[in-house]
Amino acid sequence: MVDSDNLSEAEIRHTVREEVLRAGWSVISTVFWTILAGFAVLVGLQAIQIAFYASGLGTFVYVGVGTVVTGASIYLLHLLHWA
Repeated sequence: MVDSDNLSEAEIRHTVREEVLRAGWSVISTVFWTILAGFAVLVGLQAIQIAFYASGLGTFVYVGVGTVVTGASIYLLHLLHWA
């Protein structure tokens, strides 16, 4: 810690500016991915809803795609906010 004790005021200001910028991008990134994951959950649920009107193999495909998309989006939301 000897090196950090002798920092000048300019070095401290520079470091603070860098970290504030980095924190700002982190917040913007979190908001962006949260909105994107929320829309993806809706798309996945819509695919499952479409499965009710499909027939044959299409039903299983829509349910599978909807389940994967919804699950992946919920997992992303979990990683962003609760992990």
